[in-house]
Amino acid sequence: MKYIIPIFTLFISSGFIFAQSSYNDPYHFQVAELLDEVSKDSIVAHIENLADAGGYQSRVSYTAGNEWAARYIKDSFVQYLGHEAVVFDTFYITGISAPYDTIPLVNVIATIKGNLDTSQYFVVGGHFDATANRDTALVWDTDWMTAKAPGADDNATGVAATLEIVRVLADTANHYRPPVTIKFIAFGAEEAHPLYGSGHRGSGKFVFNAYRNKDNIAGAFILDMFGFNDTGNDYFNIVSDTRSVELGRTMLKANESYAIGLASNSEPFPYATYSDHDRFWAYHYPAILLIENAPPWQDNLPWYRLNPFYHYQSDTPEKVNFEQVYKVTRLTLASVIDMANQVSAMESFAEVSMPVSDFELMQNYPNPFNSYTTIEYRVNDVGSLLLEIYNIKGQKISTLIDRNIQPGRYTLRWMATDDNGYPLPTGIYFAALRLNGRHITKKIMLMK
Repeated sequence: MKYIIPIFTLFISSGFIFAQSSYNDPYHFQVAELLDEVSKDSIVAHIENLADAGGYQSRVSYTAGNEWAARYIKDSFVQYLGHEAVVFDTFYITGISAPYDTIPLVNVIATIKGNLDTSQYFVVGGHFDATANRDTALVWDTDWMTAKAPGADDNATGVAATLEIVRVLADTANHYRPPVTIKFIAFGAEEAHPLYGSGHRGSGKFVFNAYRNKDNIAGAFILDMFGFNDTGNDYFNIVSDTRSVELGRTMLKANESYAIGLASNSEPFPYATYSDHDRFWAYHYPAILLIENAPPWQDNLPWYRLNPFYHYQSDTPEKVNFEQVYKVTRLTLASVIDMANQVSAMESFAEVSMPVSDFELMQNYPNPFNSYTTIEYRVNDVGSLLLEIYNIKGQKISTLIDRNIQPGRYTLRWMATDDNGYPLPTGIYFAALRLNGRHITKKIMLMK
């Protein structure tokens, strides 16, 4: 596989970010190899297949095309992962007219288990139902059963990206297994419907069960429509609440680090509840929404023109900006890998308290700190002592002490620099104190 090392470039204009960057360490090369495996042809095929929906050209809930799409997604997941990793998560919407109250709807869930024994997992996915309820040529309350609603952008793009990410991660030839479990979900019944009113039903069912089971969801990447843009730009928006901002920041950093080539909004991210991410927020799980513009029915020139095909019969594949979908897919893959590695690093460097009789590492102060902080430790035995600083990915940043030591209480001041003297960026770091083969770690926060 060949690599092109791009030169770092960063453009900021009117609150928007367009970024390219270089990557020159082994971790970035590993991620870059996976990004190179993303296939635009595969994404296009999924979008075209979902828009056609087995010839029905509709994925509206309680239609044959919706059932076809659920089977297609499940079959694709099974092809990539095997039967044991894929399930139909069935639910019913009660209180609506018969026979629909007894007809099952589904979420399609595929799981890639992490190689660490951690209770946390990430969610990646979008909804697979569609609608044409804004189309003035239809009387939606009665036409929904037979009308075309291909939803090539909304939301075949999000589902196609999800399927492609699974394909890349599951391919044994790529020699990658995420350290943390990832659940890939195609949610049913996201769109509002004449029978049951407001949507977000499938995600609501999944998140409620996760909350009831006390699941530890580390974060959710909800991929809604991001396939329309006729301005000549490749652009996307992040929607977030306050507890989910770090997920958005990770995406912006990944856009730079891996030279994805997308323009985007920047912080502060808008708050909006018009997709499945809001069900995660309702139960206090971090989640962000990826969408072509927030909202897609609004101009954001010069980056985006309102989508005239949104929830229309004319939302067909030839309207899709496939290059933009390809880039957002790559960005999501990189961001999920980065977040999974952050969680695994935090698991590996979780705070450990050794018996006081051995040695002790006190919490640094101040914490958070701006440029320097004080670290104190105490040892009660002669031994070989090592004090190091690691970043959230588990990479060593600096060695502060590496020598034999006598019993006593010690204090040092650490300037937030690496071993080469370069200032460190804002973020979470870990101080790891090792003595005679045992260790203690403390989490420290650098804020500039």
